[in-house]
Amino acid sequence: MRTSNAVVGFSGLLMMVALSSTGCATKKFVQEQVNPVQQRVDAVDKKQSEALASLDAKEQKDISRVEERAITADSKASDAARAAQMADSKAAAAAEAARSANTLAQADQAKIGDLTVEFQNMDNLKLSATESVLFGLNKSALSDEAKAKLDQIVQQTSSLSRYVLEVEGFTDKTGSKEYNLVLSARRADAVMRYLVDKKVPLRRIHMLGLGVDQAAEGESTPATRKEARRVVVKVWIGPEVK
Repeated sequence: MRTSNAVVGFSGLLMMVALSSTGCATKKFVQEQVNPVQQRVDAVDKKQSEALASLDAKEQKDISRVEERAITADSKASDAARAAQMADSKAAAAAEAARSANTLAQADQAKIGDLTVEFQNMDNLKLSATESVLFGLNKSALSDEAKAKLDQIVQQTSSLSRYVLEVEGFTDKTGSKEYNLVLSARRADAVMRYLVDKKVPLRRIHMLGLGVDQAAEGESTPATRKEARRVVVKVWIGPEVK
């Protein structure tokens, strides 16, 4: 009886060993079959991941390009707006310049009309007064006495509408002819500027430097030389317009 049990036990042990050996062989076989499949799956997953990463990078790059183009478009739009604003400003300035030019042209036409009337009445002008303004040797600056005489002329003509002032500069015989011409012009210019500062219209003044006074060509004395260093102002008056 004990022998039979032992045999049965030994037989069971052999079956367990056999099953155990068969199980190991089956697991190894399965691994050999599964590993290549798993490798292919991993390779597919890797390629898919790389493809997705590449696609994502491309999408990001495309988005960046779109954003860059949008920024560039905004910048161009801003530049265009600034250019349009500058063009509007230039157009407004040009229009204002045109209006100013038109106003000046109208004013010039009015002045031309006044001068035309004055020239038409030029033959009717009559000499009303003559005043001499004296200067120092080689000087062209106005003295207080000279300014007082010019103030009288300004007061005399302030109420007139038709008059012309002749301003003629002279020198004595001291110095060269060329120098005396320049000096006589400087003296006449000093008188003209003073009259203009006193609100006498420039168009009513005719100025000329004549050089050596013809009266000084004769006898030369301190008195004659003093009288030669002068500017003669002649007041010509025309008929008043009623």
